[in-house]
Amino acid sequence: MKRLLTGVVAVALIAIGGVTPAFAEAPEPDVLEQILDDTAPARLEGDDVVARTGDVTAVLPADVEQPVTLSTPGGQEVSVTLPSDGGTTATKRVGDGAVEHELGDGSSIIPAVRSNGVLQVMSVTSDAAAPTTFTYEVAAGDGGSLVAQPDGGASVLDRDGQEAATVAPPWALDADGRSVPTHYEIDGDRLTQVIDTAAAAKVTYPVVADPGVSVTYYRYDVIDVRRTMNWTNRGVQLAICKVHNGAARGKCAMSASYEVESAIDATLGASKSGIGATIGVHESRTVKGSVSWTSPSAPAGSSYKAWAVGTLVTYKIQKWVGRKTLGMRYPVWTLEATSRTLSAFDPRVGFAVGQ
Repeated sequence: MKRLLTGVVAVALIAIGGVTPAFAEAPEPDVLEQILDDTAPARLEGDDVVARTGDVTAVLPADVEQPVTLSTPGGQEVSVTLPSDGGTTATKRVGDGAVEHELGDGSSIIPAVRSNGVLQVMSVTSDAAAPTTFTYEVAAGDGGSLVAQPDGGASVLDRDGQEAATVAPPWALDADGRSVPTHYEIDGDRLTQVIDTAAAAKVTYPVVADPGVSVTYYRYDVIDVRRTMNWTNRGVQLAICKVHNGAARGKCAMSASYEVESAIDATLGASKSGIGATIGVHESRTVKGSVSWTSPSAPAGSSYKAWAVGTLVTYKIQKWVGRKTLGMRYPVWTLEATSRTLSAFDPRVGFAVGQ
């Protein structure tokens, strides 16, 4: 593994000015310095730079062959494999939450974790002989794929088809702050940024371009909660007895022990434990008891059943999706779906009898 050199690099661009670029807009001049000034607090763990900001943890390996990773509690780990020509000449820390990999082809790759947890992976080309295409592998968990979006960006899907991250629309700027035509090409989990310097009227080097990757957040709200106490759960039968035939009337008796578990419905990707914590029903609660009951005198052939009792909770689940932009500290939330009415059962010791 390549050992990380620490230090600060002064980037040869125009003096710092303007504002932090919006996630889906072309940035102002001096973008590289602005980004490096806005990286998240980080520290060395071994040779890797590890940044933690909010609920995002980012790992920037010293070895360019190892992927950069983003993770959140309970979310899929998103990995970004960097371009490499196998001829890296130097790797060093630039700023706080950023690392620069100098390649042997006139370009550098600089993954940087912004203060709000968005990952920007910048490619810097020094002259016209440097590469104009940079390919990244972007994956969620142990599978998934990329899907192009109408704005020019992309969604990073996990193996179940759920969005784990988004890639912002591409941009590229030359040293004078002029936009350079650029676009993404997608093949499976491979994202290639094409920087079309030939189509630009004039290009002053270095040219800076980047894919910006932001994890996608999910929130589940429970609404329309209603409780029915002392509810008879006729779906959980504990015992049964039947008055024997051959007599005009008679009695029957039930005697049995039982174990009844709680039950929670969940959908839209919500966890049963999370829903249970919200409505006050433990996911794996079990009650134990016994049935001992004798019927009144009844006609031959009559039958009686004992059922579980407890609290019925009905509710709906709302699934919200949150996405960050570079200029935002907190995600923007969008309601994606609302479930049908669901139910949970919280049993208690006891039983109800009926025919």
